[in-house]
Amino acid sequence: MGSHVAEGMVAAGHEVTGIDDLSGGFRRNLLPEVKFHRLDLRDAEETDRAVRDNPPEILCHLAANAREGASQFQPRDVCGRNLMAYVNVLVPAIRCGVKKVVLYSSMAVYGDQEAPFDEGMARRPADVYGVNKTAMEETTEILADVHEFSYTIIRPHNVFGERQSLQDKFRNVVGIFMNRIMRGEPLYVYGDGEQRRAFSYIGDSLPAFLKAAELKPELDRQRINVGGKRPITVNELAKLVSAEFGAEPEVVHLPARPREVKDAYCTWQKSEQMLAYKEQFGLEEGIRRMGEWARALGPQPWTDERLELPSEKAPRIWLPGRPGETDSKGEANEP
Repeated sequence: MGSHVAEGMVAAGHEVTGIDDLSGGFRRNLLPEVKFHRLDLRDAEETDRAVRDNPPEILCHLAANAREGASQFQPRDVCGRNLMAYVNVLVPAIRCGVKKVVLYSSMAVYGDQEAPFDEGMARRPADVYGVNKTAMEETTEILADVHEFSYTIIRPHNVFGERQSLQDKFRNVVGIFMNRIMRGEPLYVYGDGEQRRAFSYIGDSLPAFLKAAELKPELDRQRINVGGKRPITVNELAKLVSAEFGAEPEVVHLPARPREVKDAYCTWQKSEQMLAYKEQFGLEEGIRRMGEWARALGPQPWTDERLELPSEKAPRIWLPGRPGETDSKGEANEP
């Protein structure tokens, strides 16, 4: 998402500085026009220095560990890369006189309420990731009131598209399905697969993302859902992705993940009204475009990580060395 936003800002004539530790992204995604700093936003001193050297008029904050399902097993990393990373950027930005902050939050702030989630609903997060996003929103609102800067909070959901990491086995189900198909592996679906989501192609969301950064009074202090209009089940998604690749992979159902919300999708009317959101491409075309890009990139090795809090409640495919899985070198683990 960050590389698409940076590219859109460059196209609009802005001078763009990007900061990323590349823990989930790739340098190849950025245009040469973007002034890039590779650093970890959890390092407050280095972040202070980078922001002072590049004082922003508009701050678009997308940095996150967005592993909602894994956040119960990676709480330290999730808290560090969400709330603390954001505060470490926001403080020096305020000191430098930032005019506007665009916070990329998440529908995870709604928690387990009745879908579709509307912006008027209370924030009731059901997982560690959602707690962090809620805290980020509330921190923004409080500091904006005290220090008098403008902000717009946007809540993307289930974004997919070109440039997304195909290596992360913890998040981005569209990319996970594509990589598994290319690697000749089964598709894993949690629970019965009838949980409903509205998937958001980046090409549809990007114009609204860019509009949210405009210095317009009507956008100030607004929370806006941005993303797909049509909810589908994960089972239906698996069929769409498989059809795009002309494949019939085995589909294996695993136990439901703890604290996963069954139906999670949002209203879109406010984004149409305030950000001119529309679906120019839609779900099927978005999958086709991402599939074409993924095939050109080819199958990718899975990231090799350990959970901070391994547990029998964690999906077994998240634990290293499980029979039938392949390691980061593409070699099969023996039973």
